[in-house]
Amino acid sequence: AHDGYGGPSYVISFACGSVIVTVWIWVMRFLFELHRMDCSASKAYHALPSFYFQQMWLQGALSGILYSSGNFMCIISVTYLGQGVGYSFTQTSMLISGLWGIFFFKEIEGRERILKWLFSALVAVAGILGLSYEHAS
Repeated sequence: AHDGYGGPSYVISFACGSVIVTVWIWVMRFLFELHRMDCSASKAYHALPSFYFQQMWLQGALSGILYSSGNFMCIISVTYLGQGVGYSFTQTSMLISGLWGIFFFKEIEGRERILKWLFSALVAVAGILGLSYEHAS
């Protein structure tokens, strides 16, 4: 693997940056609401969206764990396989999302549209396989 600032050691700095940006955005939203509510802190606080902690903690925790583990594995794949192959393989997640959208959520309807999507997905997979073949040789 590589030494330096890339790879798995990047995850901690990414997490810290995500927390800082999220807090900053909430502070900016609060300041906007404070200005909009004529400097009433109580009204500004109640104008913010609710977090729904009691109802959403499990779903939020599971989706965060799933996203974080997927992001970590993407970093590992790019570290060991390189940008061309590793990043291309991580983008196949869009294909999985598309299949979920077609077959489970019924987001794309009509035989012609589904076939067009499947054709474009096959072109993407062919490109990924071509990149992996180039990497191997």
